[in-house]
Amino acid sequence: MIFKFPKKKIVLECFTHNAAVHKFFPITAARHHLPKWFKKIPQEITIVDDNGIEYPQPTFRRCDGFTRLFNNGWVLPMWCDMKIETDEDGAWKYRVSDIVDNTSPAIWTHSEAQLGNNFPDHIHLKINVPWYIREKTGVYFHYSQNTWGIKEHWDYLTVVPGLINYKNQSAAHINMFLKRGIKFIIEHNTPLVHCIPLSESKLEIKNYLVTQQEYKQLHSENTFMFSFLGRYKKMLKLNE
Repeated sequence: MIFKFPKKKIVLECFTHNAAVHKFFPITAARHHLPKWFKKIPQEITIVDDNGIEYPQPTFRRCDGFTRLFNNGWVLPMWCDMKIETDEDGAWKYRVSDIVDNTSPAIWTHSEAQLGNNFPDHIHLKINVPWYIREKTGVYFHYSQNTWGIKEHWDYLTVVPGLINYKNQSAAHINMFLKRGIKFIIEHNTPLVHCIPLSESKLEIKNYLVTQQEYKQLHSENTFMFSFLGRYKKMLKLNE
């Protein structure tokens, strides 16, 4: 794969038809989502050595790897509360505090056969995200879990990573694996996903509120199954 590293500004255009989602839970730069626990850590602490001498020592608050991470990319926050329950036999169910889109379920899954039956201790679920995204240069984004921002879910939830671009597809659905036999709530504004462009170009994020008809058109462009197999790669050729 040849990655594109555009020199000009990367403009991420995000579309939703839900006014509340647009107003209260927009897609924004990662720097706006520094974890609260991180902000509470002092930048330095005082250490006393064996001779009783006090000296300053830096804390995790000064970690360059962490701060650079949150100075790049964008974060997708949850737009409502979502309760999920899984059983030991692989069954699952959920409840959302509000239904964002009546035309499709809030959560669905791929069959175990599609995944090669490689995850016997986990359940795969996919959260239907009420945003469609466009970006004209075709730059790839590292789409992954916002690990530092969801430490309360570490024991049972994993958002799986991938490389995607938003020139050839616009969906931002959240693929995750859950342990069996758990009950938990993902609260609104939980920053589940952190996406970083594989480029040093400046990133600009624009959120748009569109009509249901406009949103339906975006949905059709991204979900129309014109081929049984290899639809995404065939779509790349259509967009050349």
